[in-house]
Amino acid sequence: MADRMTRIILPGIGSGYADYGRKTPEEMIAAYREYAEHLLAEAEAVLAARPGDFRVETYRGVYVMRDLKVLQEGRKP
Repeated sequence: MADRMTRIILPGIGSGYADYGRKTPEEMIAAYREYAEHLLAEAEAVLAARPGDFRVETYRGVYVMRDLKVLQEGRKP
């Protein structure tokens, strides 16, 4: 048996947001906005970072990382 989920979508913007259980529209709007604030903070940090700030890695596997190699270490914050 599948779990009950509630999804919120802003048509034309991304794939939306889903949460476990049966939620009210008000709960989902609040949760989606909180999630969007997190995404905004991450996006602003990425856009403000210098190229040398990023750590870049390569590895094999989707669920388990194997043969990890660091291509660029990245500056410490």
